Amino acid sequence: MATTVKISPGGQVRIPKEVMERLRISSGDYLDFEFADDKLIVKAKKLIDADQAWFWTKEWQEAERVAEEDTKKGRVSEIFTSAEEGISYLRKRRKELRTSRKSR
Repeated sequence: MATTVKISPGGQVRIPKEVMERLRISSGDYLDFEFADDKLIVKAKKLIDADQAWFWTKEWQEAERVAEEDTKKGRVSEIFTSAEEGISYLRKRRKELRTSRKSR
């Protein structure tokens, strides 16, 4: 895909939508520029490690806010001393929720 853009008097270029989509970038993101002989290579630069990016997704951050609010309001489970104890609690809680839904 070859795309031609014009450089503004201030040295700026408008990145075409197709290029931004292909690089998965948006306004405010960063780019790395490097040279290879007489070519300029442009790479999207993520300031968050790829293996940590999930934490910063809109959905995850919303779930974090909900969890924080639940904690502030005391809507938390007891502390478990083992994984088995935690699993047992979750199974019991699931059963309670199913029962309460059926009685509606």
